[in-house]
Amino acid sequence: MRAAGRSLQFTDIVKFRGEPGFSAAVVEAARRSRTSTPEYLRRIVRERLAADGVDLPDLDALASRQAA
Repeated sequence: MRAAGRSLQFTDIVKFRGEPGFSAAVVEAARRSRTSTPEYLRRIVRERLAADGVDLPDLDALASRQAA
């Protein structure tokens, strides 16, 4: 997913509020995962959506379509 993420143009914007310290915790988690904060959030939300049975397009397929 990491390679596909670099070649994709992410156009949807998602915003929400969190409790105090939430942003810092996400930044720290991303740092520990050695990835960017946006990529970390995309990855964990996609994982949770899949676990909840919500289908999303495959990132590799999206990258192929955008490259064409």
